[in-house]
Amino acid sequence: MQLIESLYLGWSPLDHPADCPKPTWDVVEIRHDEGGRIVQTGAEHHACANDTCSHADSFGRVQLRLLCRDCGSIRTITGEGLTQVPSTVADSGWGLAPRKVSGVWLWPGQPAAPGSEPHDYLVTRSRAAAVTTESLYGIITRYRDASGTPCWIAGALPDEDGEHQVHSLRWRHRSAGLADLDAAAAWIAGAETRAQRPLVVAV
Repeated sequence: MQLIESLYLGWSPLDHPADCPKPTWDVVEIRHDEGGRIVQTGAEHHACANDTCSHADSFGRVQLRLLCRDCGSIRTITGEGLTQVPSTVADSGWGLAPRKVSGVWLWPGQPAAPGSEPHDYLVTRSRAAAVTTESLYGIITRYRDASGTPCWIAGALPDEDGEHQVHSLRWRHRSAGLADLDAAAAWIAGAETRAQRPLVVAV
């Protein structure tokens, strides 16, 4: 299980040249092969002091190749010892369409178990093509209180200096426990206009 912000934020599209008429990758291919380490002579073997190195003359290599036929661009991404994790949008949450609730858009995170509802959601004000740090407006996450009752909390208005933290992100406002997802979405939708309780500091 990973944090929902890791599913959506911090990813960048592979860019096409600025003059590409249709910036879509038409072909995506993957190749697994063996790469050779460079040595001075055929009699030498690879060796190093790094404990995480396999100390072999060759290594498993993965290459990912993308092609745009409209502008002729090719991007090849290659690495050593990469892993491939097959999944589906139902298992990941990422890739599912957002849904509109109480005037805001909810982007689903990973379900707690296969076939169950998402555990949390990122929130945007408009139906964007993707969630970005610029479009992010709130977060909703589910937890169980001391009695085991499912509750939801929400954070609104991301702010690096915000006094509330939900997951790894900081927010200007955070709700108390809410009864359901609809209530959490409505709370976020009204966060900017709702009068917030002032912070009282004793001196």
